[in-house]
Amino acid sequence: MLKIFLKKDFWELFWVLTLREIKIKYAQTYMGVFWMLFPPIMAIIITSFFFGILMRVSAEIPNYTLFAYCGMMGWYYFSFLISYTSVSLIQNIDLVHKTNIPRIVIPLAKAMVGFFDIIIWVAISLILKVYYNLPYNFSMIFIIGVVFLNFITGFSIGIWIAIFSIRWRDIFQIIPYIIGFTMLVTPVLYHMNMVPNNLKFILYFNPVAGVIELYRIYIVNTGENIGMFLPGFIFAFVLFFSGIYLFIKLEKKLAETI
Repeated sequence: MLKIFLKKDFWELFWVLTLREIKIKYAQTYMGVFWMLFPPIMAIIITSFFFGILMRVSAEIPNYTLFAYCGMMGWYYFSFLISYTSVSLIQNIDLVHKTNIPRIVIPLAKAMVGFFDIIIWVAISLILKVYYNLPYNFSMIFIIGVVFLNFITGFSIGIWIAIFSIRWRDIFQIIPYIIGFTMLVTPVLYHMNMVPNNLKFILYFNPVAGVIELYRIYIVNTGENIGMFLPGFIFAFVLFFSGIYLFIKLEKKLAETI
């Protein structure tokens, strides 16, 4: 499996497909790359006005706009990866049928488009950190690792859906339910302390919840004991590596089935 990722041709093809996906996403749009700024800007407006002013959640949680922004940032990248990776094979049938390419590059290229989006989200969060007069420290460099964990949590689910969707197309119907249900059990807009202690174990097994808490630790300087989320992280990595292994092992059969 590692031999595929060590080949120069693989990475050349990866960048070609990534650039193609970026062009497809922003082709014939009047505002172009501005759409990369639109989601984080809307997140700030929604959290500060509706939840901060109207619902007055900010009175209970300090720096609430930035707090909730970190939650929406982690959730956005997670849901993006599931939505785009899961349909990558169906949307690129012509490439799937080409026997001379490693097909794992197709979902990876789709996922890479979201990486550029999350970089914008993180950059804006650092600007908000200045606005709220929160201190910077060297440990913030670990945000790079948090983004990687964010990628693992979303891609691990997306790649499994992509595999099953080749044989069972109706699996696409459950994607909105997966995203919607997971958001309910993820502290995107609320604090972990608002959850009863006897129900917190549900969040601890949710790797996205752990990712969001890590964003808050390094950006808002607040967060839960991250060690409690270790089972969720382990589960995400198991899904990730097993999904990639199964994908590469079955890629020829996938091409025949699609």
